[in-house]
Amino acid sequence: MKNLDHYRYIVESSPDCVQEVDVGGRITSINQSGCVLLQLDSPDEIIGRVWIALWPKSSHHRLELALKAAFVGQPSQFTAMCPTLKGEERWWFVAISPALDAEGRPDSALVVSRDVTERLRVDEALETINQSLQAKLTVVNAAREQGIQRESMLQQRLDIAAAAQALAEQLSHQAQKNEAIGQLVAGIAHDFNNMLQTIIGGLSAVLDQSDRLAHDQRRFLGYSMEGARHAVILAKRLMAFVRVHRFQSEAVELQAVVTDIIDFASHSLGSGIHLKLEDTCERFPTLADRHGIEQAVMNLCINARDACGGQGDIVISFGHLGVDEDGASSLREAGVYVTLSVADRGTGMDAETRERLFEPYFTTKTAGQGTGLGLAQIYGFMRQSGGFVDVHTELGAGTTMTLAFPLNVERELQRTADACLAS
Repeated sequence: MKNLDHYRYIVESSPDCVQEVDVGGRITSINQSGCVLLQLDSPDEIIGRVWIALWPKSSHHRLELALKAAFVGQPSQFTAMCPTLKGEERWWFVAISPALDAEGRPDSALVVSRDVTERLRVDEALETINQSLQAKLTVVNAAREQGIQRESMLQQRLDIAAAAQALAEQLSHQAQKNEAIGQLVAGIAHDFNNMLQTIIGGLSAVLDQSDRLAHDQRRFLGYSMEGARHAVILAKRLMAFVRVHRFQSEAVELQAVVTDIIDFASHSLGSGIHLKLEDTCERFPTLADRHGIEQAVMNLCINARDACGGQGDIVISFGHLGVDEDGASSLREAGVYVTLSVADRGTGMDAETRERLFEPYFTTKTAGQGTGLGLAQIYGFMRQSGGFVDVHTELGAGTTMTLAFPLNVERELQRTADACLAS
C-alpha cells in the first residue's frame, strides 16, 4: 500500500493545475503547477476560497452541476474561460472527479485544469483567416476602384499571409509526420507492385504453354492472373493516393471520380463493411481537385466505418442543391451545387461533438486511432473548391456528411447542347 507522500509527489509532478474542493465548495489544496498557472504568489491566496466564485458568473450554473455530480460519484469534463488571479484571460479543459474516503464514499472533489488557451487560439486562427480573406478581398476591390496605390494593396496581402503563417507553424509538425507516413506507404506499395510483376511474369510463362495444361489448370491459372493484375491496380492506386499533391482545379464528374476509387475504398474498409455506390443516370459536373475529392471520400468512409464499429453499410450518393439569397452567407454562397454524400447507420453524434466537428485536432477516437485533422482538411478543401460541408446526424441513428461543390455551368450547358443536337 503506497503512503500519502507518494500520491502527493504524483500530484506535485503534474504540469496541470490540481485542486481539491470540499463538500462546502471551498478549495482545500492546490499543487505547485496550479500556483504557477493561476499566477499565485502563495497557495494561501486561494486556500479556503469558494472554488466557483473564482469563475465568471456565466459559468456558475455549469460548475454547480459538475460539483454536485462529483459528490454523488459521477465525473465530468468541460471547457471554459477563467482568468488568473492577476486578470489574465485563459481557457481551461477541466476534469472533475470524486475523491473517495476509506469507506468508498465521495468526501471531496478532485479538480484537474489544463490550460488550452494556445490550442483554442489556433482554432480561432482558422476562422480569422477565412474572415480576413473575405474582408481583405473587399478592401482590395474597393482600392482598385478608388485608385489607391499598389503598395497599399500589397501590404494588405502581406497581412493575410501573416495571419496564415501563425496557423501554418502550428500545423507544420503534423504535416511532416503525414508526409513521412505517405513516403513509407508509397515505398511499400512500390515494392509490392514489383513482386506482383514477377508473379505475373511467371504465370504468363506457364500460360504460354497452354497446350501442356489441363482445362482446370488453365482456368485456375487464369483466375490467379486476374487476381494478380487486380492487385497491381490497387498497388498503383495506393501509390497515387499517398503521393503529395498540390490543389489543382479541373473539370470533373463527381460520380466518375468516385467510381474510379470505389474498389480501392472497399478493400481499405475491411470485410465487415458493405460500401454501396448509388446508381444514377445523371451527371454531376464541377471544377475541383480530383485528388482532393478522392482523399475526402476516403476520409469520410473511414470515419463512417469507425462509427459503425467496422460492421454495416456505407452508402455514397449524389444530388443537386440550390442555395438562394436568403439562405446564403459568407461560407455558403448563393448558387447551384452538385453534392456527394456519405451515409452510415453508426453511433451518430451529440450536439457538442457536432459543434466541434471541424476543429483541428478534435477527435472522439482513442489515443493513436486518429489525429483529429481529417475533417478539418475536408473543410479546408471544400472552401478551396468554393463549396461547403453539410452534416446531418442523430445520436444512435447514424450520420450523413454531404460535400457540396459548385455546379460547372459551362460543362452542364455543353452537355445540354450536345443532347439537343443528338436528338
